[in-house]
Amino acid sequence: KTGTLTSDRMAITAVRTRAGIDPEEALRWAAALARQSLHPASRALAQAVPADDDGAGEVREVPGQGLEGLVATDAGAVPRRLRLGSALLCHAPDLRGVTTAVHLADEQGWAASFALDECLREDALPAVGALKSQGLQVQLLSGDRHAAVERLALRTGVDDSRGAQSPEDKLAHVQALQMQGRRVAMIGDGLNDGPVLARADVSFAMGQGAPLAQSRSDFIVLGGQLSAVPAVLAQARRTRRIVRQNLAWAAAYNAVCVPLALAGWMPPWLAGLGMAASSLAVVLNSARLARI
Repeated sequence: KTGTLTSDRMAITAVRTRAGIDPEEALRWAAALARQSLHPASRALAQAVPADDDGAGEVREVPGQGLEGLVATDAGAVPRRLRLGSALLCHAPDLRGVTTAVHLADEQGWAASFALDECLREDALPAVGALKSQGLQVQLLSGDRHAAVERLALRTGVDDSRGAQSPEDKLAHVQALQMQGRRVAMIGDGLNDGPVLARADVSFAMGQGAPLAQSRSDFIVLGGQLSAVPAVLAQARRTRRIVRQNLAWAAAYNAVCVPLALAGWMPPWLAGLGMAASSLAVVLNSARLARI
C-alpha cells in the first residue's frame, strides 16, 4: 500500500515563481515562515533550507488557510509581509497536475508555488525492482485518490495500481486473486489492514505500523526496510529448493541401498557408513542456507 512505499514526510518536487523572483530566494522566504508551523507541508519547506538568522516576526495564523508574517528578505532591508499557505490565501494560479502545493505571496500578490509530494523510502525503488526480477507481479492498493496512487506507482515502477480502495475493497481483491490460483503476499502497516493481512497467503507488517497490523502478519519488518521483503521471499525459495534436493537425495539413496541391504549384498558396516554419509550430505547441503 502507499504508506509502505513512502516515509512520513513530504518533499518539494518543483518550484514556480513570479517573474523576477529567484526560486532559491523564494524558498528561503517560505522556509522562514514555515518554521513557525508544525503542518507536514510546512515541515517539508523548513527542512529544505538550512536554518539561519533571518527568521520571521509578527507571525499569525490564518485559520484554515496558512500563515502571515514579516520576513527579512534581504540583509539590512525592511522586512516584507508575506503570506504562506493555500491558493485562496495567496491568490495563486492553478497548477495543473499538482495535487499538493503550498503558495507564497507578498504585497504585490502571488510570488511562488511549491509542489509537494510524498517522499519515497530510500529502498522503495530497489525493493520493487527486486520483486519484479523474481518474477512476481507487484500491485499497489491504496485508499488515496486515483491520481496520487497512479503517480506513486509510476515513480516506483509498479505496473498495476488501484486507488480509492476501502479495506473491504482490498480484501475482496486479494480473495479474487486467490480464487484465480494466485499466491498473495501483502505488505501493510495501517490499522485497517488487519483483515487483508490475515487473509493473504503471507503477510508483512512494517515495524512502525499499527499493532493490529503486526499481530495479523507473518513477518514484521523491523526498521521499515522494504529490502527485507524480497530478501525473505528469495530465502524462502532457496529453502524450498534445498529441501527438495535433500528429499530427492534421500529417496534415491534409500531406493538403491535398502534393496541391496535386504538382499545381503551390502554388509551392515557399509550400510551404516552409507546412512551416516547420507545424513551428513543432507546437513551440509542445508547449511548453504546460512550464506545470504
